[in-house]
Amino acid sequence: MAIDMMIVLDILIRIILIYFIMMHGIYLLLIILGSQEQKRYHQGIQFQEFIHISQSPLTTPVSIVICAYNEEKVIVNTLLNVLQLRYPEFEVVVVNDGSEDRTVQLLIDVFKLQPIDKVFKKHFETKPVRAVYQSADYPNLIVVDKENGRRADANNAGADHARYPIICQIDADCVLEKDALLYMIRPFLYNSKVIAAAAIIRPANGLIVEKGQIIKRNLPDNWIPLFQAVEYLRSFQWARLGLTRLKSMLCMSGAFTMIRKDIFIAVGGAKTMAVVDDFELTVSLHRYIHEHEEARDFEIAFIPDPGNYSQVPETLKAFASQRNFWQRAILQSLLWNRVMAFNPRYGMAGMFGFPFYFIFEALSAVVEACAYVIALVVLVLRIDSPTILMLLFIFGVVLGTFVSICAVLLQATTRMRQENTRDIVRLFLAALAEHFGFHQFHVFCRLGGIYDLLIRRRLAYGYRERSEYKSPTP
Repeated sequence: MAIDMMIVLDILIRIILIYFIMMHGIYLLLIILGSQEQKRYHQGIQFQEFIHISQSPLTTPVSIVICAYNEEKVIVNTLLNVLQLRYPEFEVVVVNDGSEDRTVQLLIDVFKLQPIDKVFKKHFETKPVRAVYQSADYPNLIVVDKENGRRADANNAGADHARYPIICQIDADCVLEKDALLYMIRPFLYNSKVIAAAAIIRPANGLIVEKGQIIKRNLPDNWIPLFQAVEYLRSFQWARLGLTRLKSMLCMSGAFTMIRKDIFIAVGGAKTMAVVDDFELTVSLHRYIHEHEEARDFEIAFIPDPGNYSQVPETLKAFASQRNFWQRAILQSLLWNRVMAFNPRYGMAGMFGFPFYFIFEALSAVVEACAYVIALVVLVLRIDSPTILMLLFIFGVVLGTFVSICAVLLQATTRMRQENTRDIVRLFLAALAEHFGFHQFHVFCRLGGIYDLLIRRRLAYGYRERSEYKSPTP
């Protein structure tokens, strides 16, 4: 019996070690590809392009859709920020999704909203709209007040009320750089085959904001959001840029996405039964591209510029809720679209992107948890523990730390680098410390997400918190 257990343990350990080598190796490859793609992107643009885009009357107008649910702490600053964007013609459509706080009243008071009768073409069935308002001070700002139907339902309502051919979706806690829309619209103007675009998202915690304007771009003060800043560099910046180069990027962050309205309608809009709509929308776009002959040449772009900053959780409770939610969203969408797995009909998205997300995103928490259990068993039973534990540590922790450090190093070579030496040191320390406790907590949160989706069938977000932005020191 003891021999059988040793054989099983040996096989499991070998599988896990191979898994770790493959996972970190692929991430490192994606980071390298991402850095090359960013270099190629910046070599291919000229500053005069954005001056021309910002001044041309032919630049495609954009509808910015912002879904808001209990956002009284941040919504005013977000709107002040968005309304000051440098762009020829745009409108802002705020969809209040049944907020239970003072979100609507704040908007009415600050932006002098007045009820209007708005004519629009309805493409989606959504929860009832209670009222539509327009700002007396900002004619390009309208607010749609509707009953709660969750984010996807609110995005569909926003798309219905959007006038322009390009929809830009952002979260209510986001702050944009003034040129963010110019960078996002560029691939649509230079390539008629681009149907959607995503961009780098960076943590807003640490930003100093006054009346919607970014005064200073500091790193987060606390360690929890700082760990996430490293993760955003590793996964949301370099890895997604590398995946885009391989035509395998399956997740456009809902915090900052631009999409043609006709394509958004063609794919059926945001899926209201999805845990969250951004991952599912991206997968739907890939399916649309490969399932329609006339769409075979369509592309999804990724913009390697820090156009958007979004608040990340400051507490373990909020972090756990968010990552539980993200895990459910990814796993649900992958299960819904499992026909894509290793299916050449879907190109690189099916042959590489789908397997990558399923094996190394959806299932990695399960594999890592098994590694921790095996390490515990080895310690308790004292089975050749030094060698086995050292291998698990090297391939599970050291390699992951190395990948994080590479992401930080590459970021330090770009124009997005931290100018303050103290901030660079803090990023390095966070990259080193992340895998010693915080990463294990992250794994536990994701396991909870798998359980909540498969067993509890849970869809709702859970606990969430918002913080007011820092103001300049007098």
